Amino acid sequence: MIKGEKTLLRPLNGADVEIICQWEAGQHITTAAFEHTSRRLTVSEEYMSRVNARTTRMFAIEAEDGVLIGDIGLVEINWRRSEAELMVRIGHPRYLGKGYGHDAISSLLDYMFSTTRLNRIYLRVLADNLRAVKCFEKCGFRKNWVMTRQIAKERNPKKLFLMAIERDINERERGSNKAS
Repeated sequence: MIKGEKTLLRPLNGADVEIICQWEAGQHITTAAFEHTSRRLTVSEEYMSRVNARTTRMFAIEAEDGVLIGDIGLVEINWRRSEAELMVRIGHPRYLGKGYGHDAISSLLDYMFSTTRLNRIYLRVLADNLRAVKCFEKCGFRKNWVMTRQIAKERNPKKLFLMAIERDINERERGSNKAS
C-alpha cells in the first residue's frame, strides 16, 4: 500500500473492478489509452487482462474516508528502457477537482522513483482536458509532444499531449516543495 496525504493506493480487488468498469461503461470519462477495443471481451474481462499483464502495476485509489474513487498505475513498463506509462482515473464524480488526483499521482511517483529503477514516466492526455493537464503539470510532468488520434466514438480526431517526468526532475521538485 502507498499512503498519500489524502489517498491510499492499494491492490485492486473484484469489487473495485466492478465499480471501475461501471465508470468506464458510463463514459463520463474519455480515456486515451484504456479504450475498450475487443469486441469479444466484456469491459471487465478486458480491464482485468490489462491489469494482470506482466508490464502493468495498477492500484485502487481510496479517499481518506475509505471510498473507492479511482484507479492508478503504470502500464507498458519497460525495465530495459527504465520507463513506463502512467494511467490515472478519478471516476467518482464527488471527488473531482479536490486534489485527490494530484495526491495519488505524487504518491505513486515518489514510491516508484524511490523503489524501482524507472527513470522516466510518461502519459497521454487529451489536450482539451484542461483540469488533467494542469494537475499533471503541477505534479512535474512536462509536455513533450502533441499528436492527433482518432478516439473511439468521436467523429473528429482529437489532440493529445504526451507528457513526461524524469526521476531527477521529480526529486528536485520534491525537495523544493519540502523546503517551502
